[in-house]
Amino acid sequence: MASEKPLWPLLADAPSDADLSRCVHCGLCLNACPTYLITGLEVESPRGRIHMAKLVSDGRSELTASIQAHWELCLQCRACEAICPSGVPYGRIQEGARAQLDAAAPVGKNARRIRKFVLRNVVARPRVLATVVAPARWYANTRARGLVRRLLRGRLRVIESQLPHRVGAPFRATTGGTDADRADGVLFTGCVMGELFGNVHRATERVYERAGIRLSAAAGQGCCGALHAHDGDLEFARRLARKNIAALERTTGPIVVNSAGCGAAMKEYGDLLANDEPWARRAQAFGARVKDASELLSPTQGGAFAETVAYQDACHLVHAQRIKDGPRALLASLEGCEMIETPGADVCCGAAGIYSLVQPAMSAELRKRKADQFAAAMPAVIVTANPGCHMQYEAAVGEAGIQARVMHLMEVLDEAGSDDRVG
Repeated sequence: MASEKPLWPLLADAPSDADLSRCVHCGLCLNACPTYLITGLEVESPRGRIHMAKLVSDGRSELTASIQAHWELCLQCRACEAICPSGVPYGRIQEGARAQLDAAAPVGKNARRIRKFVLRNVVARPRVLATVVAPARWYANTRARGLVRRLLRGRLRVIESQLPHRVGAPFRATTGGTDADRADGVLFTGCVMGELFGNVHRATERVYERAGIRLSAAAGQGCCGALHAHDGDLEFARRLARKNIAALERTTGPIVVNSAGCGAAMKEYGDLLANDEPWARRAQAFGARVKDASELLSPTQGGAFAETVAYQDACHLVHAQRIKDGPRALLASLEGCEMIETPGADVCCGAAGIYSLVQPAMSAELRKRKADQFAAAMPAVIVTANPGCHMQYEAAVGEAGIQARVMHLMEVLDEAGSDDRVG
């Protein structure tokens, strides 16, 4: 039964009629959509989800549990957005849809409240996150890990297998880096990236130092808010965006980000804060300074990396930031590096932030596709540019039954250019 009044105008951050109306239902997005590729169902396609959003927006349908399920199965990988001839801002639409679920989800309210609490009070609070991650860091490096893994079953075994094989010391905004007054740019440290992938931050510093660019891990920065925005908590994402802008807008030079999801979110702070008059212009200026770590490096820097390498596009790098060729050019320029292009390298791996935790079945299907591709190609190294993808590929390598290292692009460039490989 349709509601007498449209639901969304009563709620904050609803997708606009202008955004929804841009979809002409041509269907070009279908074969770019990971969930459609797995299910073959129109309701699990971008145009299907947009149609449902339009129905609710027009008051022709309630926000039902079925609609919620179809929206929540979306990975928000934005592959459809990159291929859309009409320029439909699907990422913005989907974040708006999640915001409606955050405000009025028909089912699963308690699970959403718990998730919101964790994202706000653990992920976005550096000291709490550091305390929570410390045991995982210790466990990842212990010799008992192999024994424990053999005892685990089901989802616990998958989660364990996603933990990187070697986790170095954390890298935080208040430690490390070149002094701000001598720096040419800023290294964005983030939240999970700094706690679990400190080695990547240190590798990034060394690669940039050899390129003649000194980076400072400027104090005051923190979580970018991407996970919160993707889960519909847009108001808290704005709070985190303002904090980062205030902390870094007085620095100079580019803001270098080595996490694809973080970089995409920060480049779009202008959209996130477009209706916040005191911050809108500052957010636009801030976003213009954000650069993926691969953007400022030249393939002529040289180095040697005698391995067979399969580069996998991070969704928010290739689809949101539209960076595809640059990382491949950097790898191809390394002496001895043999590039292997696997089918579907630009198709989502199923990590998608917290997606692997809240949608484990679909995540496993997408991970299996990657595992089968790796088993066929047999690369020695799988390269990515995003922490969630990195963890998903660790599990995929195990499922493929191959011996392959999973590395961030910056780790490869660092190893190629220097014998100083201490994390």
